[in-house]
Amino acid sequence: MTSEETKKFKIAILDDEPMWCDAIVGLLKREPSLSVVGVVATQAKAVDLAARYAPDIFLVDMMLKHRWQTGVSATIAIREASPLTKIIILTSSEKEEEVVQAVSAGAYDYLSKNNCEDLLPMVLRYLRGGFSPRGIIANDYTKLRQEQTAQVLTEQERLIIEAISQNVPRSQLAKLMYKSESTIKTQISSILKKLDVSNISEAMEKIKHGGVFFPQMKNNTRK
Repeated sequence: MTSEETKKFKIAILDDEPMWCDAIVGLLKREPSLSVVGVVATQAKAVDLAARYAPDIFLVDMMLKHRWQTGVSATIAIREASPLTKIIILTSSEKEEEVVQAVSAGAYDYLSKNNCEDLLPMVLRYLRGGFSPRGIIANDYTKLRQEQTAQVLTEQERLIIEAISQNVPRSQLAKLMYKSESTIKTQISSILKKLDVSNISEAMEKIKHGGVFFPQMKNNTRK
């Protein structure tokens, strides 16, 4: 790899429509400063790609043709594999709820596939340190959704989640909160029921992603 190539910004694409991918790759190759490091069709391969190359930007299709994978679940998985990667969701439906979930999951911005002529300018703007009002609103909205999700819990329940996330043993937590271990266990059960999850790790994920959680994702990412 030459020194010139190492200076290129890395772009990755997750989309399961080959003709669309070819068109997008052709569009991106018009810009000499960009390097398309990979085009994949599944979430599992996207996670591998993100972990290997840490792309500057990952373009993610919202509507993946899989029984449970979506652009939202892929956004969560990619950000876990490469936290600094900016994700732009590409959508053909522009349903408000889908956009809301994508933003809550950590997408940096979104773009309608009907406006693909705006994709290259958007990518270059973000890579050069620019921003858009939507990007700022998206970040603020993500924080708001996180706060709203956490608000279904009592203050003590939020403290319990915070302590467990810091690996505080339940026995020590019981002493710190002047409660019995059985009481702590009961409160944990209440947390799981309120958030509709099966364990504390899932509870923390759901709060982190503003109420968005895919129970199948953890077990099926590599499939």
